[in-house]
Amino acid sequence: MDPHLLIPHHSLRQFTRSILQAAGLSPARADLVAESLVAANLRGVDSHGVHLLPHYITQIRGGNIDVAADGKVVSESGACLLYDGERGLGQWVSAICCGHAARLSREHGMGMVVARNSNHFGAAAFWAQRISSTGLIGIVMCNASPSVPPWQGCEGRLGTNPICVSVPSSGKGGWLLDMATTTVAMNRILKAAASGQAAIPTGWAADSEGVPTTDPQEALRGLLMPLGGYKGSGLGFMIEVLCGVLSGGAMSTEVGGL
Repeated sequence: MDPHLLIPHHSLRQFTRSILQAAGLSPARADLVAESLVAANLRGVDSHGVHLLPHYITQIRGGNIDVAADGKVVSESGACLLYDGERGLGQWVSAICCGHAARLSREHGMGMVVARNSNHFGAAAFWAQRISSTGLIGIVMCNASPSVPPWQGCEGRLGTNPICVSVPSSGKGGWLLDMATTTVAMNRILKAAASGQAAIPTGWAADSEGVPTTDPQEALRGLLMPLGGYKGSGLGFMIEVLCGVLSGGAMSTEVGGL
């Protein structure tokens, strides 16, 4: 098989949508998830593209994702809203929360929505840009499963905990920052291991003993390194508080999946 085979994005989206529908998703939900994954591929962020589809299917079959859940508003006060995803699809819950955030922003000048009991939502950029496409500044972050030690630690206590900011522009494009608080996102390691890549760059990961490694297989069994040492560790803790503690949801070693 040609490793450089090009597939039209609309065909890839249709293929992804059909697999998700076969897994039990409604057409609307399957299309949203497919759109978010293929959008990542189109941006060149293949680690957050259709590469994630097998993981999603495993989570659905394992009962970790309720494909029919809509979630619910737990509380709303002024510009702040707490949403419970009730184990729903990360993309479906995120779309609902983006809608609430935009509404609150127009009512109060800014809006903050914190969600709990949700699932992996793909690339954060997709959601920040969804907000900025309405003329608002979108800021999106989330905590993740523990694969990162605190600065100078040797056991995973934090996730890759990404943060994304998308600023609209009167011209084309706008401004976008989408970054993990680790040197790289976990999916970059997964992609390297799955593709048989012999080595990853120094500084990406450590093995299970906390020793730096360039072996992607050892990295999968080990830890990711915080971006910029104590600085990335501090950002990771901040996101853990804002997303996990503030929502009353899972945090640190309580977070499963990706």
